[in-house]
Amino acid sequence: MAVPPAVGPESDRAAEPPGSPGDVAADRSAPHLRRRWRAAGALLGAALGVLALSLVVRQLGSADPLTALRQAHPGWLALTAVAAVVPFAGATATVMAFSPVPLRLRPTAAVQVAGTFLNLLGPAGLGGMALNVRYLYRRGASTPAAVASVLAIQVVSVLVTALVLVAAVLSSGRTASGVRLLPDEVTLLTVLAVVLAALGTLLVPRLRRAVVSRLRAPVGRALAVLRDLARHPARLGRGALGSALVTGGFLAALGLSLRAYGADVPLLELAVVLFAGTAVGSVFPTPGGIGTVEAAIAAGLVAVGVDPVPAVLASVTYRVATLWLWVLPGWLLAVLLRRAGHV
Repeated sequence: MAVPPAVGPESDRAAEPPGSPGDVAADRSAPHLRRRWRAAGALLGAALGVLALSLVVRQLGSADPLTALRQAHPGWLALTAVAAVVPFAGATATVMAFSPVPLRLRPTAAVQVAGTFLNLLGPAGLGGMALNVRYLYRRGASTPAAVASVLAIQVVSVLVTALVLVAAVLSSGRTASGVRLLPDEVTLLTVLAVVLAALGTLLVPRLRRAVVSRLRAPVGRALAVLRDLARHPARLGRGALGSALVTGGFLAALGLSLRAYGADVPLLELAVVLFAGTAVGSVFPTPGGIGTVEAAIAAGLVAVGVDPVPAVLASVTYRVATLWLWVLPGWLLAVLLRRAGHV
């Protein structure tokens, strides 16, 4: 008579075949491989940052940046610092409007500042997005709902950016076609990286299926959030206004930085330079876009007619006001938010 197999955790473990020595060794080596990949990524990011900074320095030529820095107008610099606060206010308003759960103002604003520090840990602002997802989850939202809300914020941000560009074109009565925004080296590397990523995704079946399967559900939920917000125009309006404040604050900070060094460009060129420079700089895997964003924005300003010295100084001043001044406060707030259980 056959004895039926026992059921339960112990029998399940007993029925599992023991791992081979090769499997055990692979499991033990996995953390070391991950650490090596992280180290390699950090070295690559540092190398790209150095390359980008060398491009920035090359823009200066034989000019004396210290003289221009000493002649900077303190009033415009102060206004640049004030404008750099506006994106945090806009981001706070957008998150509160799109959140599936009620949020309090102070911790929500603190999370946006803390995200500045976390953005240094990876490219393209992923650290801040992940922190917002964690914050919404800790406030009671489910993980899918939190992810969908943050993705919906990104979708609205893209739409608002496009509307700002259209408004800039209409206000100027012309287009920015033909403007050469970036040096040949940066353009070539950026196009090559985008093309390789697209080809790798499209031509490798396993990678294509993985990307589609990972994006289908979050994108569908994000669209569902937007459809739900369409039935609540007040919330949608607050979120769109907050996103417009984010975009407008960054534009104002860059424009005021230029004014501080005696330069100015029309709104259309300023918007194109800022959006293109930020996008191109984010393609390279440098933490927080170190060096690459500054180089791309400075090169874009030079391309639209700004002298190299004020272009570089304005680019660096803009990044200091909108990023670097907030790193230490962001770190402190991240620690405090974690201790308080908000993230």
